[in-house]
Amino acid sequence: MMANPPIVEGKQVEFIVKSDPQQIQALMMRNEVEFAVLPTVMAANLYNKGLNYSMVACPIWGTLYILSNNPKSLTTNDLSNKKISVFGQGATPDVLLQEFKQSKNILNLKLDYSFSTNNDVAMALLHGKIENAVISEPLVSTLLLKNPKIHVISKLDFQEYLGKSDKDIFVQTAFVVNKKFAKDYPNTMHTISKAYAKSCNYVNIEPEKTADILIQQKLLTDKKTALTSLPFCNIQYVAAFAIEQEINKYLSHFYTFNPNSIGNKMPDRGFIFQTQ
Repeated sequence: MMANPPIVEGKQVEFIVKSDPQQIQALMMRNEVEFAVLPTVMAANLYNKGLNYSMVACPIWGTLYILSNNPKSLTTNDLSNKKISVFGQGATPDVLLQEFKQSKNILNLKLDYSFSTNNDVAMALLHGKIENAVISEPLVSTLLLKNPKIHVISKLDFQEYLGKSDKDIFVQTAFVVNKKFAKDYPNTMHTISKAYAKSCNYVNIEPEKTADILIQQKLLTDKKTALTSLPFCNIQYVAAFAIEQEINKYLSHFYTFNPNSIGNKMPDRGFIFQTQ
């Protein structure tokens, strides 16, 4: 979609890529973007605080992984009595790790918040300053290829649910739209959503070509890393109205563990964009 930006009603879609979701949040708060892609938890928080955006779809189903450079740490059981670094205290990675720790009954796992960003944690793991960490893709792939000692212990998700249902509730990422824009320009809204869905499908159908595009767009530096990264991204565009129950179940975990993370209440039905 970035390689061939859609032209809708004579206007070309402009893409703004940021390294931190907080920067995307700032654009939304200043009403500078019609669409945005950000963590679902952050989207719900902004909605509960009165921002006029609703969730159109989930395009990415989990990019967080527990990694280790300790050859003796191979399973979640090996994390007992250990320390693990996680970025974003109170945010998605932190709350998910706390939930994961409880569900897996990992004893005496100490959470370390010394590093504030995904990149900082990744570099610390790469250079052996820490042993265990929660890392988000695409840095997962970069670390695995740069240091053969680094390995994945587990994906960070709600495994107790995923194993019992054909429905995935790990709706980590939200594609949102400004409600006023969607109301005023429904055809444009539909065209852009359709283009995004097609782009997500293309990633899975044409990984080789997608890898080339990632390099062309300077999002990754080499094809091997790009190809390794794609499966870890779990990209699949699913309309929000079709998975409303899954979204609410996902957000309920955050409401239970840290109500403030989603604005101290579950979002009402207006958070989910309903097709006309």
